[in-house]
Amino acid sequence: MQLADFIGLDVCLAILRVLHDGFGNPKYAPCPLLVNMVTAGNLGKKSGVGFYDYSSGGKDLVVAATFQK
Repeated sequence: MQLADFIGLDVCLAILRVLHDGFGNPKYAPCPLLVNMVTAGNLGKKSGVGFYDYSSGGKDLVVAATFQK
């Protein structure tokens, strides 16, 4: 999840869509969670929130509030 946040969730979604369209294999279909996160603007490190919260600017990983119990 940290790598996906670093790459950018929008980039990950775009890659999955290309793979799914190109191969037609359902294993490459983007999961609804990823689509919803990108739609909401939670793009990972570049937006400050993805699976982790980067707003503090520190090096410690803080799980985003959406995923905390």
